[in-house]
Amino acid sequence: MTMDTDSSTSNGYEFSAEHNAQFKAAAYWMGIMGRLGILSGALLCLSGIFGNIPNLIGGIVGLVMGVLTRRAGAAFGRVAGTTGRDIENVIEAVTSLKSLYRLQAIMIGIALGLIIAFVVYYTAVAGR
Repeated sequence: MTMDTDSSTSNGYEFSAEHNAQFKAAAYWMGIMGRLGILSGALLCLSGIFGNIPNLIGGIVGLVMGVLTRRAGAAFGRVAGTTGRDIENVIEAVTSLKSLYRLQAIMIGIALGLIIAFVVYYTAVAGR
């Protein structure tokens, strides 16, 4: 991921102390959720190594989601903790969140597709 260093995004804008407090709080909780996602993903991966392929896949997804959440949280934390790069840090956080939500949408789409396929198949088999 590259950051645009054009002066149009690097204008030195600074959020207020109240805004920074909100960014700091969001960063804190995102860090916790990211760590929990990484931990649960790692545990699922461990169980997947012993032959449980669905857990392995779920674990990998959990790891990626945890990393993306931590990355976004770290960028929000930099908004509160640095000077002169607030906009760039917000854009970095939003980019990580966009990737996180895209992954979630793909996984939910796959799950819904599998559920629909199962219901259609089960209905066809049960109807015989």
